[in-house]
Amino acid sequence: MSFVSLAFLCFVPATFLLYHATSRLAVQNVIILVASYVFYGWWDWRFLPLLAGISIVNYAAAIVIAASKREQTRKLLLSLAIAAAMIVLAIFKYFNFFIDSFSMIAERVGLHPNVPTLRIVLPLGISFITFQGIAYVVDVYRGKHAAEKDVVKFLAFKAFFPQLVAGPIERASNLLDQFSAPRRFTSDHAERALWLLIYGYAMKVVVADSLAPIVDTLFIPEQPFGWSVILATLAFGIQIYADFSGYSLIAKGVALLFGFELIWNFRYPYWSVSISEFWHRWHISLSTWLRDYLYIPLGGNRRGELITNRNLLLTMALGGLWHGASWTFVLWGLVHGLALVAWRAFSGKEAPGSMVARGVGWALTMLVVFVGWFFFRASNWNLLVGMLYALGNWEWAPVHGAAGLAILSLSVPLMLLEWQLRSRGDYSILQWPAWLRYPLFATLAAMTIAASGHVNATFIYFQF
Repeated sequence: MSFVSLAFLCFVPATFLLYHATSRLAVQNVIILVASYVFYGWWDWRFLPLLAGISIVNYAAAIVIAASKREQTRKLLLSLAIAAAMIVLAIFKYFNFFIDSFSMIAERVGLHPNVPTLRIVLPLGISFITFQGIAYVVDVYRGKHAAEKDVVKFLAFKAFFPQLVAGPIERASNLLDQFSAPRRFTSDHAERALWLLIYGYAMKVVVADSLAPIVDTLFIPEQPFGWSVILATLAFGIQIYADFSGYSLIAKGVALLFGFELIWNFRYPYWSVSISEFWHRWHISLSTWLRDYLYIPLGGNRRGELITNRNLLLTMALGGLWHGASWTFVLWGLVHGLALVAWRAFSGKEAPGSMVARGVGWALTMLVVFVGWFFFRASNWNLLVGMLYALGNWEWAPVHGAAGLAILSLSVPLMLLEWQLRSRGDYSILQWPAWLRYPLFATLAAMTIAASGHVNATFIYFQF
């Protein structure tokens, strides 16, 4: 069920009224659980057993690991739990990718294997569901969180519909624990939720969906113009941010309606002055997951610069592969990995201090980020090569002026709003006087409604 669908706009109020009709915690948890399965099954009910199966395996594995006394047994159980999760992910997301890659390599060396491919439908949010489960089981193993015995609480945590299909990847210490605490819907919740929903829907519908046709039109294999490549990449960089950040804001706002606090998944990443700072601000739940469950277990920065650089490159390459079954995603990850290695080598790991240094740092960071977005959006080799060939022709066409104007008209107001929120606080808009605050809300809501009929673009991160 998409956040921008009529079904969802009816589903949330109905669930809200049913949920707040009782104050009994156990009943509220059951309502959340049932509503979450309805939400996920709305897309394709056949994947409900998969969601339930993954959740039950995580639930049981954590209990058995917590009850085990021998460290060797605990490690074995943890390995089995992680392997089970990764097998599910490999089958649904990467089976054909690995088969195709094997066939391509074999043909390069003169072999022509007849290998099978399967018509596999990618379940929505499978990567988010898998990673959240792995984090929970590992945290129980490390003693950072107790194994949850209440199956309803755990299943509701795993399926919590605001963040189920595109995150954030929540830790048990934040979201699961909230299923054990009384929840209230206060005027503060209402006002913050209203702002987050208005802001999030405006980001998605007004900004991201308005840029989607530009991106789709310019990102084509037979692209003849170099300027089209530049403008398409800039448009996509703004589109994916507004799309994913908008989703996260809506998820956070909807969760507040039910008394839950989700983490901030974005913290104004396009204001970053280093690539390291960017990854502290972009898709925070994934970047911290990669740090805690991949980079640090590989050795982190504890074994010298060479091993640290290896760990950075491997972590970012696998982070790229997490996004999709394509080598262009791996290239995207390697671009960021190499940038992180270079930043450590040349910056002394210190953030830029002076105004000039910060300006240079911001420009270099954005250059890396948007070059990375080019590889991210060029989802296959034919498209990537075709777009790169276009860089040999810098003829200016009328379409470039129109595209540039559209990008500026959508990105500049967004950046100005972010400057206000970044400098004065995430909810500083709510401190404005009513005569200024509510007209802003009404304007953004009217713009969203007006733009909603033109393009219905699916959330980009639904595919991951």
